[in-house]
Amino acid sequence: MVGALPAWVIDDAASVREECEPYVRMTPEERMQILAGLLRDAERILAARSDAHRAREWVDPLPESTVRALARLRAEAKAKVAR
Repeated sequence: MVGALPAWVIDDAASVREECEPYVRMTPEERMQILAGLLRDAERILAARSDAHRAREWVDPLPESTVRALARLRAEAKAKVAR
């Protein structure tokens, strides 16, 4: 049998709230500064790659289920407009 957990152990929800708390309090400008830094880092990482152009141009393909759903939704929208 496992004994009582240490006092510092918290549940997942509390852990996520604790980790996110500083970002919740940030101003949009502070968040933008963090984002700008992340984008600079990403650009430096890409610049170091021999396939940087290919990596920048990559677009994840949509799953076939999404392609079908979009086609169905477009057909339904077109049918509504035609009425």
